[in-house]
Amino acid sequence: MSDNTSSYYAEIGGDFKGIQGDISGGTINQYIVTQKSGVEIRSQPLIPGSPYVGLTKFKGKDKDKFFGRDGQILSLSNYLEQNKLLLLMGVSGSGKSSLILAGLIPHFEDKWGTSKFSHLIFDPTEDPFKSLDRNIPNEYRHIVGDLTSESTEDILVRLVDGINQDYEEQLIFIDQFEELFTLTPPDKQELFIKCLLRLIEQKNSSIHLVMTMRSDFLGSLSPYPELATALEKHIRIIKDMTRNELRLAIAEPAARNHVIFEGNLVEIIIDDFLGQAGSLPLLQYTLDLLWQRDKELDGLTDQVLNLSTYQDKDFGGVGGALQKQANIIYKKLNPDEQKVAQKIFLELVDIVDEKRVSKPVQLKTFQDGGVQEKVVNILIEKRLLVRGTDESDKRPIVQVAHEELLRSWDILDALFKEKEDILLLRRRLVTDAKEWDELRKQDPLKAINALILNVPKLTKIINLAKEQSLPNLDALTTEFIKASIKYQNQVQAIEAERKQREVSTELSLANSLGRYSLSLFDTHHELEAFVEAIKAGKILQKHKATDGKVIDALHKVLVKGSERNRLEGHDSINSISFSPDGKTLASGSADKTIKLWNVETGEEIRTIKTHYTSANSISFSPDGKTLASGGEDKTIKFWNVETGEEIRTLDGHNYDVNSVSFSPDGKTLASGSGDKTIKLWNVETGEEIHTLQ
Repeated sequence: MSDNTSSYYAEIGGDFKGIQGDISGGTINQYIVTQKSGVEIRSQPLIPGSPYVGLTKFKGKDKDKFFGRDGQILSLSNYLEQNKLLLLMGVSGSGKSSLILAGLIPHFEDKWGTSKFSHLIFDPTEDPFKSLDRNIPNEYRHIVGDLTSESTEDILVRLVDGINQDYEEQLIFIDQFEELFTLTPPDKQELFIKCLLRLIEQKNSSIHLVMTMRSDFLGSLSPYPELATALEKHIRIIKDMTRNELRLAIAEPAARNHVIFEGNLVEIIIDDFLGQAGSLPLLQYTLDLLWQRDKELDGLTDQVLNLSTYQDKDFGGVGGALQKQANIIYKKLNPDEQKVAQKIFLELVDIVDEKRVSKPVQLKTFQDGGVQEKVVNILIEKRLLVRGTDESDKRPIVQVAHEELLRSWDILDALFKEKEDILLLRRRLVTDAKEWDELRKQDPLKAINALILNVPKLTKIINLAKEQSLPNLDALTTEFIKASIKYQNQVQAIEAERKQREVSTELSLANSLGRYSLSLFDTHHELEAFVEAIKAGKILQKHKATDGKVIDALHKVLVKGSERNRLEGHDSINSISFSPDGKTLASGSADKTIKLWNVETGEEIRTIKTHYTSANSISFSPDGKTLASGGEDKTIKFWNVETGEEIRTLDGHNYDVNSVSFSPDGKTLASGSGDKTIKLWNVETGEEIHTLQ
């Protein structure tokens, strides 16, 4: 190593002490270009491509761009030589995946040699077995068979035993382990956990199992106590990078392309990064953008990244570069394209345990040959979205470049808050659909129960679909919704048919009671005739139906009945109404009275003297305590059923009041008049609310 005082790294305030690990292996001991002076670095021809990865994570191919993590690589390496299990945790954007992919694994390759060291990398995704199957080397595929059709608890054990025949050391890396709890359906989730436990229990020191997981999903382990117990002693937290480590991570990639930073720009970037609880993807995005901007301005002919570019008001620094650039890209879209962009981002996000997470979607979803495809291509070109390959079926996918975008861009933040209920509904639907699909494979009868979505949820889904407000759903979820609606329609049709049969039966009974009442009356059994006629009338009122026999019976019994049961003083009956409990009948007459009758006995309870002229219409309130009447004197009156006393008189119509009716909640009364108006009244105050003409 050259003298620290003459190096470019020293010029920007760096100190190599503690940066370079004293172990063998190219990843740690690779040559540090910033040991040279700035002049010496710039004396070499420019390599124009950006050495920064932007929002995407570092991968194995990026190991020569990955700097500043030497201490943690060494620490994890030493740990795994003594332990076979590691769960690396940290917040989103802390660099967990990059540390393993571009740091630890390349270090082991250099340390043990690729002839002795084998590694297998996969994410859980929606199906960890398909993901594993996609990444198994072909020469070992025969060991486990077709994982896409059938999986057993010993799959991982059999796989590593097979690979162990050819390699002395193995590392299985499960990246983004939280996906097992956010994307994987319960049945596959439980089976995969059993597979992991079998592997962990196996006593084989040559197998190293490494997983990364966001720290805010630690609670997801709680429902699986065996797994939590196995992991709890092997959790390591990724550490924040020191200033020296950040300095190397910032300056070294540029120096390897023979470019340096102007003056104290590196220190300014570090201050900005640390000052806003920085995310490493944001830092990489900012550095990549700085490179692109200076390259656009002068082609980087001076091989210097400029302070003025970084401090330009349109750049935004580490804290604002992503948002500013995203806003610029968004504002260049026309209004229709902006709406499409919003729908695309809604497709690519999910909410799990109240946290926003990225959701990969097949690229063909957006390839409509129109505006949607155009906007997706723009967002990919501008690096807000990235293309990839589905590990389970090798189909092209698209996803948000990094979850940091979901948090740092105010336009998306506002959009997700506005549409949160829709996103949550989609999450529930997708989960329900997967459970239904698994059930119908096992027991079609049980699957029917999964179709019993409540009517309000179905109604909301249908309305959102009509408004095109529900993000595109996958084929399975769409099938589940259609099946649910079909099932609900069948249930409603069966229920409607049952109710119709019930109504027909009861109306037939009412007709029979009417005929029976007339026969009783004709044989001078007036009281019995009255009771049977009332029973028939109650059925008609319940179903708002009319029946000539029943009406004839009621009219004959009530008007022409014997002295014991006739309505005393009634000349003709204009209106009848049952109380809500069906125990009392009120009759309104042209003789200015209303009579209340006991339905069971046929006895008169009370006579109320009402309007100056005929009582045309009467109606009980829903609680049965108040009776309303409308008459030829243009008024409506409220009566206390218990006492028969008048409560209030409502004036407002210019002609006879022919009909009165309470609302179901009893707070409003409607009245219809010969003046061709309907009036709505406040029952409590007696004030007129509206007049309908």
